[in-house]
Amino acid sequence: MSDFGKFASSVGKGKFPKVCLIYGNEDYFVSKAVDLLMEKVVNPEQRSFNLDVFDGTETTSEEVLSSILSFPFVGERRLSVVRRFDRMEKKHKLDIAGHLGDAPESNVVCLVGGELKITDEPYKTIAASFETLTFNRLKGPELSEFLMDTARSLGKELGAGAADLLVDMTGDSVGDLISEIEKLSLYVGDAKKIEIEDVSTVVGRSRSFNIFELQRAVGERNTVRAQEIAAKMLETGEKPVYMNFMLAKYFLNLLEVKHDLSRNMNPKDIATAIFGRYNPFINEYVAAARAYTIPELKTAITVLLDVDTKLKTGGFADSEAIVVLVTEITGRNGSRTT
Repeated sequence: MSDFGKFASSVGKGKFPKVCLIYGNEDYFVSKAVDLLMEKVVNPEQRSFNLDVFDGTETTSEEVLSSILSFPFVGERRLSVVRRFDRMEKKHKLDIAGHLGDAPESNVVCLVGGELKITDEPYKTIAASFETLTFNRLKGPELSEFLMDTARSLGKELGAGAADLLVDMTGDSVGDLISEIEKLSLYVGDAKKIEIEDVSTVVGRSRSFNIFELQRAVGERNTVRAQEIAAKMLETGEKPVYMNFMLAKYFLNLLEVKHDLSRNMNPKDIATAIFGRYNPFINEYVAAARAYTIPELKTAITVLLDVDTKLKTGGFADSEAIVVLVTEITGRNGSRTT
């Protein structure tokens, strides 16, 4: 069983760490582990007063410790989550680390980071006394086995060759790979096996220059890729008014996702609330929503509406519209937040 599987099994049985440092460069597993804690530690009806989520770049140790050291209010447990803990000022990190042992037994503390050196302080001190979970990008056979397990969970068989091709075409981001496997599962229908030809057809098509790939690039804030896709779409005759409309709709959905995440809703429930059913791309929507702040999302919608007016009145040439759509939205220097 994978490290994430062991963690999920333990949390599912109600065995929660007093303090947990979760970090690594595989955002998918880091995010899933945190979401799992938020789902299981505190009952939904008690989250408004027994769950605190902080952004390490926007908070202080005093605010975090006030949560960590407080007893639950009308409930059994309290959960304090500090995202981007690795990006806090060191003095605040050291202050928090020095008081972790003082937290009530009823409390659970989750410190979240990206790539960090566990031998640096205060991580070394935290790791010596509390649980740490490291989720880095899977590689080689380990990644292929994970993909085959994911396919089996959907009732499908994914051969090693198909798994390798999938990685070659998609990259090693687990979130992207899971999304592709979900699409492949729907594509093959009643067939039990996902063949190499299926991967070539579906993933190859999804990687072409279309509005969905443009949305993905914009969601990832990949300006160069978004410009490339937009330019190719214009070359093949796509109308900029349509592209603008679809992007506006996309950002309105991202804003809804962002608000639902702030209410601690899980991805499945968010998909149902926004799309009326499960959406196999919901993990991409969640990742994109986390890549933008709420003010940035609102600004993007404003930019798109402005571009829409100028396109319809002749105020923009096609190339100028693309520059605004891509550069204005993805190129803003906003902090990534959840």
